[in-house]
Amino acid sequence: MFYRKIGYDIERNFLNEEKLMNYLLLLVSIGLEVLGTSLLKKTDGFTNLLPTLGTLTSYFFCLYILSHVLKKLPLSLTYATWGSVGLVLVTIAGIVFYHESLSIYSIAGLFLVVSGTVLINVF
Repeated sequence: MFYRKIGYDIERNFLNEEKLMNYLLLLVSIGLEVLGTSLLKKTDGFTNLLPTLGTLTSYFFCLYILSHVLKKLPLSLTYATWGSVGLVLVTIAGIVFYHESLSIYSIAGLFLVVSGTVLINVF
């Protein structure tokens, strides 16, 4: 088979249950990171207690889960996915909850980040 000649094992790259579970945990970690980052604006420099506790708790569990994901998935792939998906979701949260605007340059930048992440994950 052509793929075997170039050293690519197509069967090895399909999602198995363990890999799928790690990607689900990565999504949970991303969600907690987005929550923590979104709450960060409400902390007012860590002077508001409840948003501060929410931010710190979210980040703690986010990084705890991410550390377990990194036991099974490569660092470059994990961090690229975590960072880019988190960036897109935080941008959406900023628009929805804080009425922030988005320029055409911001959209282009997000597109480039997502494109790079797709390339890292596919190849």
